[in-house]
Amino acid sequence: MDKKDFIWIILISVIAVIVISFAIPILVKMPHPASEQNPVPSQEQHQTQRPAAPPGQEETKQLKTLISFINIGLIIPLFTIYTRIYRRLHSSFTLGLMAVVFAFGMYAITSNPLLVSLLGGRAEYIGFFQIIPDLCTTAALIILVRISLE
Repeated sequence: MDKKDFIWIILISVIAVIVISFAIPILVKMPHPASEQNPVPSQEQHQTQRPAAPPGQEETKQLKTLISFINIGLIIPLFTIYTRIYRRLHSSFTLGLMAVVFAFGMYAITSNPLLVSLLGGRAEYIGFFQIIPDLCTTAALIILVRISLE
């Protein structure tokens, strides 16, 4: 496979993952964790409810979700590149790179607020400082993709 083919594969996978990240919230409606079975809260429930999310919370959650899906889109072709190299060379260094990319993948999956919510967890109160590790992961993955295509 040529270098341009890998670039197209990476581009297509990132676009596909971004489209999926926008389609999942539209197709899957998750109940809000604060909503209860009883539509009229009792006095005790009213006193123990959590405060409302700060303004801008939904936008930062969407940004973190988007960045996590971009990371997943970069990880898939990168892992296939390293798998192909490992099959050809049987290098322990390449196997180590595959382990690092797999760890990045697990981080991207477990830090994605949408996937956490779909699996029953709570992805609440995401601020700017929770997005910074995802941006660093994206930068590291872009560097790995660029080095791998040389």
